[in-house]
Amino acid sequence: MSSQQFHVITGASGAGKSTLIAALNDLGYSTFPEAALAIMREQLKCNGTTLPSGDRTVFMEAVLARSIEDYEKAQMLKAPVFFDRGIPEWSRFLGSGKGHYHVAATQYRYANTVFVAEPWLEIYVCDHERIHTFERAAKSYAPTISAYVEAGYEICVIPKASAQERATFILAQVGAGA
Repeated sequence: MSSQQFHVITGASGAGKSTLIAALNDLGYSTFPEAALAIMREQLKCNGTTLPSGDRTVFMEAVLARSIEDYEKAQMLKAPVFFDRGIPEWSRFLGSGKGHYHVAATQYRYANTVFVAEPWLEIYVCDHERIHTFERAAKSYAPTISAYVEAGYEICVIPKASAQERATFILAQVGAGA
């Protein structure tokens, strides 16, 4: 499958990305959850130690490895495929431009346009997984987006609307019908 059928949805923490991914999945599209959240949930369930509160580099390496696995699994799925976050932002955390981390971001390419959810205070919620303040989530937005821009992607801001309206917007952008 062409990587032009692989679409990343990224942006601020708590901006509705996972809800949007779930809405696309409910419509029958192939989706992958955020690798960092998936690993964190798995580790907490089994009392594991690969957590962001522990050795952050080990955690991020696991996230990058999971994202590469998801990318490879996506090759077998019906297009389009939607990812909650992608390899460039994990690679950047680990040291963009350095060794195999940089290679991963260039080898595993997504569609040219990355969909971005801006910080959205009105829907932001702290919970047992999202323990940081809205201000911290908003602060991480610019570095996340710049990872994609520096990797040569174009950015498309997702309108602040219901999950269904956001899904319709993205499907129209990628030329898929709901």
